[in-house]
Amino acid sequence: MRGTCADLSMGGLFLEGVMLSTGSLTAVTIEFPSGPLSFQAQVRRVSTQPPGSGLQFTRLESQQLDVLQRHAK
Repeated sequence: MRGTCADLSMGGLFLEGVMLSTGSLTAVTIEFPSGPLSFQAQVRRVSTQPPGSGLQFTRLESQQLDVLQRHAK
C-alpha cells in the first residue's frame, strides 16, 4: 500500500489515504531525500476525516532516530 505521510514526529506518523486495523503491526518505508528508511510501527488510531491511520514507531535504532530528528516536526 502507498499513502501520504501527512504528519511526521519522533513518535510516529499519520499515513493519509491508508486505512489499517487499529492495533495491528506494520512495516513502513518513508522516502527521505537521503534515501528510503524502514520502520516498524503499530496502528494507534484510524480516522475517516481525513481518511488514514495514525502509527506509532516501535523498536527504533540510533540511525533511524538520527534521520527522524532531521525530518520530524
